[in-house]
Amino acid sequence: KKDTRSPIAKLADRIHLAEFPEEYAHMNDSHADAAARRQGQNPMNPDHLAQVNLMRQVRGVGPLGSDGRPTDNKSREWAWNKAKRDFTSKLDNALFNNDPMGTGCVQNYCTDEYDRITQGIIERITSNEAKSEPLHEAILNELTAWFDQELVDRPQVQRAVMATLTDLI
Repeated sequence: KKDTRSPIAKLADRIHLAEFPEEYAHMNDSHADAAARRQGQNPMNPDHLAQVNLMRQVRGVGPLGSDGRPTDNKSREWAWNKAKRDFTSKLDNALFNNDPMGTGCVQNYCTDEYDRITQGIIERITSNEAKSEPLHEAILNELTAWFDQELVDRPQVQRAVMATLTDLI
C-alpha cells in the first residue's frame, strides 16, 4: 500500500524514532520484560530511565510512565514541529535555489522571495488529510495562485519544479 502521508508526517516519524528511541524499547522486550510491562513495571535500568526522563524534560516532553511508555503525546508533537520547521526551511531553500518562476532571486540575493509561496505549499500539504495535496501538485497549485497559469505551464517552470523536488529528496 502506498504511503500517501505528507512528507512532513514521514519526516516526523523518522525524527521521532531517532530522538525518542526509548518509546520503541518495548518492541525488543523479552517475554519476561513484556510481562513486567503488563504489570506496570519498567524493565529499564533506573539510572538510564532517570537520564532519559531528564532529556525528555529538557525538550518539554513528559516523562515515561512506570511501565516505560510515554505518559502523553508531547514527543510526537515535538517531532512534528521539528519536522515542519526542517521541511519548511529545506523547501524554501530548494525553491530559492531553483527559482522556478525565474524571478532572479538568486542573482539579487532576495532570500525571502519564495517565503509566502513556501508557507502556502506547507498549508496545502498539511491541511486536513482529506484535502491535503501531494507535494508536486501543491507546488504547482501554489505557484498558479501567485502567478498566471500561462507562466506556470512553461516547460522551464516544470523542470525547475522537478529540480526542487529532487533537492528535497
